[in-house]
Amino acid sequence: MSGLYNLFKERATLAGAEVYRVAGYGEARGRLVTVLRELVARRVVAVRSPLVEALDLDEMARQSGVTVSFGDWRTTAVDADVGISELDFALAETGTLVQDATDVGKRLVSMLPPVHVALIRTRNILPSLRQMMGYLAKMDAVPGCVAFITGPSRTADIERVLTIGVHGPGRVIIVCIDGGEGSR
Repeated sequence: MSGLYNLFKERATLAGAEVYRVAGYGEARGRLVTVLRELVARRVVAVRSPLVEALDLDEMARQSGVTVSFGDWRTTAVDADVGISELDFALAETGTLVQDATDVGKRLVSMLPPVHVALIRTRNILPSLRQMMGYLAKMDAVPGCVAFITGPSRTADIERVLTIGVHGPGRVIIVCIDGGEGSR
């Protein structure tokens, strides 16, 4: 797993993302508190998921002095300083995050705030898109929308002037969490 993680980190960093690896839920909470304090974040929007619940985002928000919203994403995501969501897979070969984005809330939380904090279990880092497509082929129901996120949003005009963060977050912070349900 370290080899896949190292390749993922290298490629994601080249794409402009910040990548951290933590041993379990406690370290993940600590990393998130540090990130929120460094960003001087006041408003956070998140999508409830097993990993977000395991990290007790409500308590972490109290420690950080931020307000967390878990719904009404069309309104809260636009005004949020940070969006936090769990991602399904990561692709080592490209440093890409993969999200079942069928739920509009997941899409809005990962795209509208200026900073997206992506949570992923280290064990869900796959070598390649080919392997990820193999997983999708075996699923009973393929997601209606799959998002591939590689670093901060980038766009360029006809004169090739690159701009970061216009059509999505200008900063992507990835927290890879080792361990499982018992690693609190």
